[in-house]
Amino acid sequence: MRGTPQVRIPIAPAGSSIPGGRSLFRLFILAALMLGCTRLSAAAYETAAVLEVVDGDTIRVRTGGTVATVRMIGIDTPERGHPSRPKEFIADEAAEALSAMCAGKTVRLEKDREDSDKYGRILRYVYSADGRLLFNRELVRKGVARVYRRFPFSRRAEFDAAETLARKEGIGLWRNGGLDELRWVRLHRHEAVTVWQLGGGEYGIEHGTVGKAGIAPADLEREIAKIVRIRNELSDAEFISEARSAGYAPIGGENLAAARPNSKPAPENGVVSWDHAHEFLGQSITVEGTIIRAKRSRKTVFLNFHSNWKRYVTIVLFSGKVPGLPASPESFYLDRKVRVRGTVKLYKDRPEIVLEAAGDIRIVP
Repeated sequence: MRGTPQVRIPIAPAGSSIPGGRSLFRLFILAALMLGCTRLSAAAYETAAVLEVVDGDTIRVRTGGTVATVRMIGIDTPERGHPSRPKEFIADEAAEALSAMCAGKTVRLEKDREDSDKYGRILRYVYSADGRLLFNRELVRKGVARVYRRFPFSRRAEFDAAETLARKEGIGLWRNGGLDELRWVRLHRHEAVTVWQLGGGEYGIEHGTVGKAGIAPADLEREIAKIVRIRNELSDAEFISEARSAGYAPIGGENLAAARPNSKPAPENGVVSWDHAHEFLGQSITVEGTIIRAKRSRKTVFLNFHSNWKRYVTIVLFSGKVPGLPASPESFYLDRKVRVRGTVKLYKDRPEIVLEAAGDIRIVP
């Protein structure tokens, strides 16, 4: 059949023999198998053009005329835009490492046991265009990704070995035995969950200004996950209502609405990290961070440092009202680190800064 590799095996006349015949026969069979494996391997991957690096383990690609979101098999990188989590330790570094490997380039995608996940993302190993570098494993080796062991995958052993080396070298997530992550979380003042042991073998949970008592040991993990999710997903006012519905109440009679952190003095240099901008309501500050989401709605452009726009500050640009801005700011500022000057205000209980002049936003190294 046309296009099918052919292997000719010599046939000896009856009663005769070929010197080294058995070895020669094995050689030809091996060659045939190798040709077959090559054809299978070539059919096992597809090429794709990388359109966007969403975070350290997720990309958007164009392949076969369609656009798809690819979740990289076997790894889990720190989140920088998860709606129910704050930005995590070295999340930007993980995304930057993946961007350096594949942003705007052609890659190879290879399937494993599952084709897609419950979110509709396709599950793939992602290789360089020449097939020499497996990005999934390389991220683990660099220490910016953990091995994702929740589901089985065929390359588990080599990924485990890469993580062992990264841990041994103390790089990335494993710096100083993992203590750098703890220090980073404390520095960024992520709200802690405090667990108290009460009488009768029960526990109490304190999170911010609310608490809940009478929690059985078997329910402790679930309750912690619940209150953390509520706090991270919702705005301050929404959190108050939802926490009450989940059985949490103010500790010591504090007024939760009054406890909203909106009276902090601005720092001396005026620069505030994007994840704390909502703490400076009514003040003119400079917010710094990387734009990871951008959306246009008619004549309004929304720039976000985090996908949870209910809790974290949104930069609002009214097209046509601010001369000097790029023609498509939603594309121009995406995946770039910026500093934005303006007053933090609430719109429907959600923090935002409305850009007044083109000079109030600039890209920084």
